[in-house]
Amino acid sequence: MEWNPETLQNLSQCFLHTLSPIPEPRRAAERFLSEAADLPNYGLVVLRLIAEPSVEEQTRHAAAVNFKNHLRSRWLPSADSGVSPITPSEKEQIKTLIVSLMLSSSPRIQSQLSEALAVIGKHDFPRNWPALLPELVSSLQKAALAGDYAAVNGILGTANSIFKNFRHQYRTDELFLDIKYCLEIFAPPLQEIFVKTDSLIDSAVSSGGSAANLKPLFESQKLCCRIFFSLNFQDLPEFFEDNMEKWMGVFKKCLSSNYPALESTEDGLTLVDDLRAAVCENINLYMEKYEEEFQKFLEGFASAVWTLLRDVSKSPSRDQLATTAIKFLTTVSTSAHHALFAGENVIKEICQSIVIPNVSLRDEDEELFEMNYIEFIRRDMEGSDVDTRRRIACELLKGLATNYKGQVTEVVSHEIQKLLSSFSSNPAVQWKDKDCAIYLVVSLATKKAGGASVSTDLIDVQSFFASIILPELQSHDVNSFPMLKAGSLKFLTMFRSHLPKPFAMQLFPELVRFLKAESNVVHSYAASCIEKLLLVKEEGGRSRYVAGDISPFLLQLMTNLFDALKFPESEENQYIMKCIMRVLGVAEISGEVAGPCIGGLTSVLSEVCKNPKNPTFNHYIFESVAVLVRRACERDISLISAFETSLFPSLQMILANDIAEFLPYAFQLLAQLVELNRPPLSPNYMQIFLLLLSPESWKRSGNVPALVRLLQAFLQKAPHEVTQENRLSQVLGIFEKLVAAPSTDEQGFYVLNTVIEYLAYGAIAPYMTGVWSALFTRLQNKKTIKFQKSLVVFMSLFLVKHGHAHLVDTMNTVQPNIFTTIVQQFWIPNVKLIMGSVEVKLTAVAATRLICETPDLLHPAASKIWGAMLDSIVTLVSRPEQERAVEEPEMPDVLENVGYTAAFVSLHNAGRREADPLPDIRDPKQFVVASLARLSAASPGRYPQIIGENLEKANQAALLQLCSAYNSIIV
Repeated sequence: MEWNPETLQNLSQCFLHTLSPIPEPRRAAERFLSEAADLPNYGLVVLRLIAEPSVEEQTRHAAAVNFKNHLRSRWLPSADSGVSPITPSEKEQIKTLIVSLMLSSSPRIQSQLSEALAVIGKHDFPRNWPALLPELVSSLQKAALAGDYAAVNGILGTANSIFKNFRHQYRTDELFLDIKYCLEIFAPPLQEIFVKTDSLIDSAVSSGGSAANLKPLFESQKLCCRIFFSLNFQDLPEFFEDNMEKWMGVFKKCLSSNYPALESTEDGLTLVDDLRAAVCENINLYMEKYEEEFQKFLEGFASAVWTLLRDVSKSPSRDQLATTAIKFLTTVSTSAHHALFAGENVIKEICQSIVIPNVSLRDEDEELFEMNYIEFIRRDMEGSDVDTRRRIACELLKGLATNYKGQVTEVVSHEIQKLLSSFSSNPAVQWKDKDCAIYLVVSLATKKAGGASVSTDLIDVQSFFASIILPELQSHDVNSFPMLKAGSLKFLTMFRSHLPKPFAMQLFPELVRFLKAESNVVHSYAASCIEKLLLVKEEGGRSRYVAGDISPFLLQLMTNLFDALKFPESEENQYIMKCIMRVLGVAEISGEVAGPCIGGLTSVLSEVCKNPKNPTFNHYIFESVAVLVRRACERDISLISAFETSLFPSLQMILANDIAEFLPYAFQLLAQLVELNRPPLSPNYMQIFLLLLSPESWKRSGNVPALVRLLQAFLQKAPHEVTQENRLSQVLGIFEKLVAAPSTDEQGFYVLNTVIEYLAYGAIAPYMTGVWSALFTRLQNKKTIKFQKSLVVFMSLFLVKHGHAHLVDTMNTVQPNIFTTIVQQFWIPNVKLIMGSVEVKLTAVAATRLICETPDLLHPAASKIWGAMLDSIVTLVSRPEQERAVEEPEMPDVLENVGYTAAFVSLHNAGRREADPLPDIRDPKQFVVASLARLSAASPGRYPQIIGENLEKANQAALLQLCSAYNSIIV
């Protein structure tokens, strides 16, 4: 693309049109720019346009945004992106121009170009852009000398974006060389500007400087702090260790000084708080990583942070400062310098002046509770990534309890009693004090390792429950004081295993009632509490609550759960749907319960099909349907037709509308329904079977496991229909495609094994040469441990189902005598790798039958092969799995994905029940030695010699032991 007045005019017009509210000119402009982006020098031309003063500011800003996105997609595009990369010569010219242009631009354009520069830096800095840092330093020094803080902050902002890449990278020699290079060039001027700006702030504050003068200076100090964090993150650099006094002196001043001109306005206070939060992150980093070097400054900082926290208001705009400051104190509390908190009344003062104020409910918490229940629950119950003041304050108490547990317990218990007394004096007004008390108890409870059980030293759980929690749960009005109700439900959920069963059973009807609460949080917590209660286990691992316990109120419970999904904003409430799934998994499902439940679930399903939004909710719907079908049909198989009538419209809608997220679920449910049917299957199912055979259905990798599951169900329930009209040929075509790729070969074996298990030999015989050819080709071209184990299992299954003669004959049609080669070179070394009780039994029995029944192996010439196979069999049945296991290297997914690929998620409740192909044989070890004893009795004296010559000494001893254990003799 050439730079000329015409290009300037056309591009300017296009960028202006991209801002148009009218769709037609906007889309035309976007199309033109998308095509132009493929032309050489496009990025350079756009950069020239951004520099053109005659072009309007908003057009240049649109061009700067486009330029930044152009670099993101084309500076170093991925191989499969399909876009052409920027040429090396254009890259060099862009790198030459961008810094000076960024510094001379207006703030809006400067921020876009700074981000664009960071994109280049991520790929090229420092090795392929050695000129960048010297240019930034030179510009920084000129701007500082001129007092141009707009330019200073532009440069520091750019440096901050680039150096951020040093955080959280793997520690390599290459990384440390890069950091060393940056430190040598950038650390001295960074310190210079940091110290100079600090003295400018001092002068401005003492002379009563205005907020307008102070703001750019504070912005500059904040950026210096963020760069300091990045350069110090991986290791303590010598430069900063040598200059620690300077940096820490300014840091402490930031935390301890007042800045009235800024702190009098909301945005000025935010700027001061942002700087202080950045300082707190820096001293926390030093406390965590460089404690020894930092210790002489520690006491002063602990005092400054503590004082600061006492003055930080509850305003949400100050949350960042409060959480970073409390984090610092928490780090100190668990360090070797925890003695700072050992003084008399220190813990009491921290609790009263820092913890309680930050745990107490604020107006913002109430607003979140009412307006965004999902975010409230995420923060309150699930511990989201967001550091809330409430959680971080409790973390400080936990940190203090590491070394001062007795004092913390005493102080917090006393505070809890004070809060509860305050509540009792005026419940309607002081209800937040009770909420604070409950929150402290729940948050400071200790989870026992490896279980759901929790404990607390703050209270006696049962008496606290009876006096504080129970009144809330027995309140007639489920809608009064909803935050207290939510806190009480959370308490019950947390301490569920502490409550005796008879007592908890009396509470179940109350929990069912709370599902009718209007508050989304309250009915979500009620559902979650019921769901978690049903998971409680007794000592021996038995479930504490069983079907009979919930039978008396089951219908009311299910009614209230489905009604709760009708509340505004709870239409896709995952806590309610998870509770429905759990209840159906425990309850006794009669026809009276099944009818309304399937009606409710299909009604919800048809709604979400219109616009699937919440993957977790959707998963629980399908699990709920699967568990309902399974549990109801276990009790009464005649219900299957009612389920089909209800479910088919929804499943057909998913298939017809190609709802990609739901297809794997639909196939798994269909498989479950097919398996529950008695042959012959209805025409509805057979239509789906024909759809299943179409190659188009198998193109999305996310569908493959579910399609295989469904295909297995048809092979099992409709073997006669499968063998009609060339359908078996199509099924085996699917097997062949799947087994050819390492990512799907296991699925291919599932299909093949089911064919062998359920179809008569006469039907499969014509295809066996092709099957063996496909398997041997894959074995030759790309064998993996997973494939080898699957092939051993398949050959074993074929032998036990259709006999050794068919196995030998069909293999040898591929190539004469290939059977002996496969046994010798493949079967013998791999049989010992098999894992899993059913698989071990199958392969041990098959290999034993092979050496006891196959003429080829019983011939004297095959004695060595016979002995080697027996050696592998003894290894298989006598050694533990961990001794035989071989690590499988990670296999990349090489399946070609076409279009949208949803990840496959297995439905636990629609899982296939694996059949044991040898139900009559209970103990494979007994089968092995009994078969050998029978064989040796027919040729006395022959086999002990072969065993002595071919079995490892350890296996000879193991075989002798097995013979003795099962009273068998090899003669």
